[in-house]
Amino acid sequence: MSIVIFVEYTPKEGQKDALLEALTAGAPSVHAEPGCEKYAFHTSKEKVYLIESWASKEELAAHGEGEPLKALRDATADLLAEAPKLTMLRPAPSGDSSKGQLA
Repeated sequence: MSIVIFVEYTPKEGQKDALLEALTAGAPSVHAEPGCEKYAFHTSKEKVYLIESWASKEELAAHGEGEPLKALRDATADLLAEAPKLTMLRPAPSGDSSKGQLA
């Protein structure tokens, strides 16, 4: 079963676009990592969000220690007002299985 994580990024005042640019620039490196199923950014008026899914706990752990994530942390450190908030999600499938779950 996939591991799905929701991440909320709070940029410093006026830095949302720069934060999104830095995050999306690093996404191809993460997409190339073993086990990466989804790694997609979204925005609201004030924040940037990431929905990611990984094939296994082991591959997620390797991502957590890998160079692509370290590079993203370095590239965004001066753009964030606070540390990113991570939420580990549990599937709660509903309706049509092709539309009611991330997997």
